[in-house]
Amino acid sequence: MKKIFLLSALLMSIAVLGYAQKDFGGIIKMKTYATGTEDANILSQVQGEAEMIVWGSKTKMVNSQQGIGTVVVSDGNTGITNIVIDLSQMAYGKYLISDTADYKTTKFDYEYDELDTKEIAGYKCHKAVVTVTDLETDESQSLTLYVTNDLMNASTYKSAKYPGLKGYPLYTETFIENDGNSFTMINEASEIKPDKKINAKSFILPAGWEPFENAPADVKAMFGLGADGEEEEEEY
Repeated sequence: MKKIFLLSALLMSIAVLGYAQKDFGGIIKMKTYATGTEDANILSQVQGEAEMIVWGSKTKMVNSQQGIGTVVVSDGNTGITNIVIDLSQMAYGKYLISDTADYKTTKFDYEYDELDTKEIAGYKCHKAVVTVTDLETDESQSLTLYVTNDLMNASTYKSAKYPGLKGYPLYTETFIENDGNSFTMINEASEIKPDKKINAKSFILPAGWEPFENAPADVKAMFGLGADGEEEEEEY
């Protein structure tokens, strides 16, 4: 009887562990809006919606605006973000910008308040304040997040944007000062839809790209870069 009980307990533990290790895969719809201002230009420019494909620590966003298409794929496990800029509608090509996060020069500090909660897109979230400090200049910025522990497996999930963050952010609040105008920009999940069809293949970059370094000079100038790929300095 004792052996049967131990075997049953072991099988139950394995089943629970297997369930807990599953990360979310699906679509998260995000909405962006501004508060703390009545400036019509700011309100219209900030307001928007986007869909994000999520599979564990991987995210993918596809966007098209004014003839410029972008595909942004981030991986929290590697810290690598790949951006494919599609200028096919402008008679150019597709260009890849690849960036690896350098956490050696940036410090992330987190404060969690599990008593400050809100429900976002059907998930219970609690407050987390992140302070991001540039170790080279000592400049810092604080952002308010609301994170949920019910979407990802805490032992496997890694945030590409906020390394070391506990929980998955469904709400981000950023204070911005722009030309004397101050406001708060909010990025919040409005809908979360699981999709079992999403897998590693969903994050393959579109074919036909070449490194941004090979882009024509006028394309680099379009994005504020010189012919050598360095950021151009403004003249005053």
